[in-house]
Amino acid sequence: METKLKNIAEIYTGFTQRPLEKPAVTFDVKAIQIKDLSKDQVVISENQWSELEWAYDSRPQYLKYNSIIVVARGEPKAYVFKGNESDQVVVSNQFIVVNLKVDSLKPEFLAWYFNHSQAMRSYFEMNSRGSLLMMLSISTLKEAEIVIPSIFQQDEILRLAEEAHNEALIFKQLTALRAEYNQAKSEQILVQAKVAQ
Repeated sequence: METKLKNIAEIYTGFTQRPLEKPAVTFDVKAIQIKDLSKDQVVISENQWSELEWAYDSRPQYLKYNSIIVVARGEPKAYVFKGNESDQVVVSNQFIVVNLKVDSLKPEFLAWYFNHSQAMRSYFEMNSRGSLLMMLSISTLKEAEIVIPSIFQQDEILRLAEEAHNEALIFKQLTALRAEYNQAKSEQILVQAKVAQ
């Protein structure tokens, strides 16, 4: 099955930071910032939330359990929020928030689809504004065509992605060990060469 994202999700942008024209009631909330997120993660952990003083007239829109946040400035990247609305976590307009309205799509799969499917990568590249910094608009995201495989197929894709991620970590560790071994062996050869003189 294939459908536009706007048919299966509530989509909105984060808040816009601007100076206040009149005094407002302030209170503390938590925020997620791009600088605190890494490219190789999908799930946002609690230690990546920052403190923020809310001093705006509008009521904040808090992230919900399984909210997907998509980076709107720079390379589009999707993350899944596993906190609750009661945690009072917000995002700025550097992100677009997607809350699924259907159970037939796993948030982790949709994040994978945004981050890795060739169709979405091409769609983002063709429809993002900006020559130096990609800008993804909410209207572009709403019109994105989403392929919805069965839950079994979604699980299979996520399992393959997890295996590839784990293999990449192991390969990285092996590469580091090989570099350490080569360095130690090279130093040993230099010591032997020095003694042999």
